[in-house]
Amino acid sequence: MPRVFIHFTFLFFFLTALSGVWMRFFFIKQNEIVPYTHILHGHSHLAMLGWAFIGAFVIFLSIFWKKVKQKKQAISILFSLCIVSLLMFIAFLYQGYNVLSIIFATLHIFIEYWAAVFMYKILKKETDMPKSGKLFINSALLALVISSIGPYMLGLTSATGLKDTYYFDMAMYFYLHFQYNGWLTLFLIGLFIIIIHMKKIPIEGSTLKLGFWIYFLSLFPGYFLSILFINLGSIIPTLAIIGSIGQWIGILFILAAFKKIWGDLSQYYSKLTMNCLWITLILLFIKSTAELGLISPALADLVYETRSIVIGYLHLTLLGFVSIFIITQYLMMNLIDSKAKISTNGFIILITGFALNELLLFSQGLSEWLKHVGIPFFTEGMFAASGLLLMGVITLWLSFGTNKQHHML
Repeated sequence: MPRVFIHFTFLFFFLTALSGVWMRFFFIKQNEIVPYTHILHGHSHLAMLGWAFIGAFVIFLSIFWKKVKQKKQAISILFSLCIVSLLMFIAFLYQGYNVLSIIFATLHIFIEYWAAVFMYKILKKETDMPKSGKLFINSALLALVISSIGPYMLGLTSATGLKDTYYFDMAMYFYLHFQYNGWLTLFLIGLFIIIIHMKKIPIEGSTLKLGFWIYFLSLFPGYFLSILFINLGSIIPTLAIIGSIGQWIGILFILAAFKKIWGDLSQYYSKLTMNCLWITLILLFIKSTAELGLISPALADLVYETRSIVIGYLHLTLLGFVSIFIITQYLMMNLIDSKAKISTNGFIILITGFALNELLLFSQGLSEWLKHVGIPFFTEGMFAASGLLLMGVITLWLSFGTNKQHHML
């Protein structure tokens, strides 16, 4: 597929990291060139809809590109996603959450529908593909469509004067839950299954399917875990507990299935790729276990009231699990040369920045819980972490740019 679109994914990853540095610089030296909230909205939307969405879609197209007959349509979808994502980011910087940014964010949703239908049709025609892979990806597409209910409800609550009520929060968390835990998690796991199948590595389907069904069915009551701070009756905490435990058990089965093929994977992939994959799966386990902890009402209240913990979790999911999983699959597909020193250096810088970012955020949260003053040099540390993340992204982008002879698997 055209290399320019992979460059676009790195451009969005770069802009996400750059806006992260910009936000952290605000706490060192405030300026009014662009309001902080404008940068925050642009940063968060581009991370999810630019880097993560298009990065995952590019992996899908790279896998099936030789078999795709409607290549012009695929390029049209990618081009539309890239242009709308870029305009949306600019609109957020210009006016924040307002008419222009809402228009472009809504356009992005409709292009997502287009991409979902396109991918579904490709999968439907595929016969040489593990059923488990199809199961994960088709369910991810369903979760993607379901998640779009959230933005519609956000618009409705704002239009009816309910923006400052819990209805607005419920809509926002509905969207985030089905994006993070639904669409992105299921889709990337499904792509991973297909990639290792193309490498002729056998995987036990029964354990994987069991894990899938437990996880997927638990995904729906699991939404209520995100809104436990809202009093919606006694049945809601029960549903949240069922969903949280179910998702955690489902992840354990999925990880168990992957553990059985670890030796086979090690024979085919480089040390860098295997380290990236190991970190990805560890982060998936940590993420699921952290969500499990929210079934404790006391802990849940502490988490919801502590901004640094919430931000730490969001970064753990999107910057940690999702982003590193995308990079891992780029390595598995030779889009990034896993044996090049620049790739190793780029990943080391990126993971160092991520680790420092998480350490500071969660330490700050713990400090607040213990009623301490705070972490010394927290602001400077977060700025340094964001700088490392930016350097890591640039280095990985350069690694892709110098890998002119990339080929699938």
